[in-house]
Amino acid sequence: MEWLSKDVIISIVAVLIGAFITYLFSLAIEKRKEKREDKREFQKENKEVYKNRPEMKIVDYKNYLERVGYGTKQECDIDVFVVPIDKVTVSGVKRHEVVDAHYDMNLFNEDEWSCVIYTFENAGKTNISNIDLTCHYQKDTCLFPHNYAKDMAEKKLLNYSYCYDKKVRVGERVTIKICYHNTRVVSGMFSAILSIGMVDDNGCYWRQALFAPEDKVYDSNPADPKVYLSDIRTKDAEECFIHPYLW
Repeated sequence: MEWLSKDVIISIVAVLIGAFITYLFSLAIEKRKEKREDKREFQKENKEVYKNRPEMKIVDYKNYLERVGYGTKQECDIDVFVVPIDKVTVSGVKRHEVVDAHYDMNLFNEDEWSCVIYTFENAGKTNISNIDLTCHYQKDTCLFPHNYAKDMAEKKLLNYSYCYDKKVRVGERVTIKICYHNTRVVSGMFSAILSIGMVDDNGCYWRQALFAPEDKVYDSNPADPKVYLSDIRTKDAEECFIHPYLW
């Protein structure tokens, strides 16, 4: 009876262990199924968000680059001056550095400016909360609000973006004027130096490459919020000027 009792006990323990292992295995399979379903649902939601994304479409384009001074006074929703950086100097002690950007001030004579003017329409399916026109050649180029360009340059400031903080509903239009000095029209060789950044009503971030001064814009694509915010600020660029190997 003693051996029988041991056999019974061993059998019971084996059954319990087997049942527990089976339970854990079933639980693992169920969790995998849930993850796959969550992933499919997430992909479905993302696909729906992308399908209904905002999209800026060029509906009118005027190129006045060969007509110095023409159109530069025209009022537009977004009005900027794009200018090359002459040089950058760094002063101060470690962790308290001051970055100063230097420009050729002769380029800020507005009588010698030329421009291109775009009219964009929100041809997407979602309203836009705000637009950020952003410059991506941060090592060599800055973007200033037209009316404050000279003042900001004299203060040796860096600036890479212009915020249009107004809602652009589906079907509504926005005008963008980009000015250059007629002798220094800044453009990318094979890539866009500017982009149209957008935050939609759902808090999603989007970006469209703008090949200014040409009438060419790419489709809107999702933007990483951290990268988006970094691009419209000067902090990361200042760090790169302080530590050039970061470029």
